[in-house]
Amino acid sequence: MAGYEHVVPQWKKDEVGQLVSMIKRSKMVGLVIVGGVGAKQLQTIRDSMRGSATLKMARNTLMIRAIKESKSKGLEHLADYVIGPVAFVFSDKDPFTLSKFLSENKSKAPAKAGQVATNDIKIPAMNTGVTPGPFISELAALKIPARVKSGVIHITDDSIVVKKGEVVSSAMALVLSRLAIEPMQLQLKLAAAYMDGSILTSEAFEIDLEGLLNKVILGHQYAMNLSINVGYPTTETIPIILGKANLEARNLVMNIGFFVPEMVHEFLAKANSEAFALASVLSSKNPDAVPPEVPRKANK
Repeated sequence: MAGYEHVVPQWKKDEVGQLVSMIKRSKMVGLVIVGGVGAKQLQTIRDSMRGSATLKMARNTLMIRAIKESKSKGLEHLADYVIGPVAFVFSDKDPFTLSKFLSENKSKAPAKAGQVATNDIKIPAMNTGVTPGPFISELAALKIPARVKSGVIHITDDSIVVKKGEVVSSAMALVLSRLAIEPMQLQLKLAAAYMDGSILTSEAFEIDLEGLLNKVILGHQYAMNLSINVGYPTTETIPIILGKANLEARNLVMNIGFFVPEMVHEFLAKANSEAFALASVLSSKNPDAVPPEVPRKANK
């Protein structure tokens, strides 16, 4: 229709304005994947983030508009990652720290039919509180040990009902739900993040920090060994190099018999040890060759 002008609702303008304000106040602006995370689990994770980061849900179109309207240098590229179910996360932490924080703060969730178990799913021995009926047959069909005791069904032994990597069946999902067992662990994953004018993606900040630390420690050990073995002095290796040189010098002096006054005790101990060894050899061949007052063995 000629002359038609699209009017943007005020609530959309207000929400975009709020997002822009949050973007400008934050050192780090990230996008987390929220697909598959229920409202209950999302609230649990949101609570765990309090004080570390702020999660903000919005329509993708409004998120993209806010990114563009913020006019922060380099931030416009973050819009390329607003795909599917994502949400903003605002924080003063760097993406590496935040990604690690999110991986360590998971939320329990019920198992759904068709899901792949991320860990072994175990049903512990318990009083189910369920009176005898079809439920005991359901347990038996899934090979879960159970019997009736005091008028209710008891699961008698701990058992792993779904192994890691296996698919949860609809029957198993129903039993787990009735037993109030939530075996799945959900977490928010950082898909992309903006900080200091640059965009980082999950490939950059999802790193094995412990493995990286072990490599740094191993590299330090190699560098120390190289410095010591080639005699290249550094602040850290000078004491070790001097200690090694002193030990090698003392061994050389002892081996060639070059007497130095400060090693008189070592020379006497060596001479004493060699004398006892000689006496022991002589006495083994001819007991009369060594006077009885001369010990055959060195004192231990």
